[in-house]
Amino acid sequence: MKSLRALKTKKGRDETGRFIVEGEKAVSEIPAEWEVAFYVCSEKFAKAMRGEVTAYAKRAPCETIRDALFESVSDTKTPQGIIAVCAKRRFKPEELLRPDGFVLICENLSDPGNAGTLIRSAAAAGASGIVFCEGSVEYYSPKVIRAAAGSALRIPFLENAGVADSIAFFKRNGYGIYAADAKGEKYPYDLNLTERFCAVVGNESRGISREAASAADKTVRLPMAAGVESLNVSVAGSVLLYEAVRQRLSRFV
Repeated sequence: MKSLRALKTKKGRDETGRFIVEGEKAVSEIPAEWEVAFYVCSEKFAKAMRGEVTAYAKRAPCETIRDALFESVSDTKTPQGIIAVCAKRRFKPEELLRPDGFVLICENLSDPGNAGTLIRSAAAAGASGIVFCEGSVEYYSPKVIRAAAGSALRIPFLENAGVADSIAFFKRNGYGIYAADAKGEKYPYDLNLTERFCAVVGNESRGISREAASAADKTVRLPMAAGVESLNVSVAGSVLLYEAVRQRLSRFV
């Protein structure tokens, strides 16, 4: 119980190298390449889903605890009764490279819900990776993992990367750098997104930094009705990623 409670904090996750995945759907979709240390389920879940518990136990030890205890370690208001404790993975920058890949770079992203939505969109759009730069919310935060709805473990990612270093790395590898900016010089529809590129999105209130804007090949804005200043960052980032999908649509069908 102490180890589970510790994993609800960033300090605990950093010290143990583990994190929590919670919820029946998210737990059942953990890819095979991710190490599961153990599962914990509530008595109610074990009774209702005995076949599922047996299946989990084939992969890693599965402990059943009292419902009240489970609720005390759960990170949700309405627990579904199953938690997986997984080992963190560290990806190398080279693992995000693909001949025609595209990458999402997040700078100073602070809201876990937005972070999870962007992870989910990046995975669905077929991005080859995602970068959480220094100052962004923790990738392994339970709220981020939950908001990503199973996608967080399906895409290579980097954490705590410098935005200038990240942009420089991808530029050296032939990627165009397009930074989302409410006053951007181009619309995404004017760009060739069938070739390697990185989309850079910034902080919810401040947007991208001057450093990121000056390092970008182009700043990009989305068309909006008069009087509307900006879109939510997760929406703007998703629209930009899906313009790449539109331009590459023949690869999806």
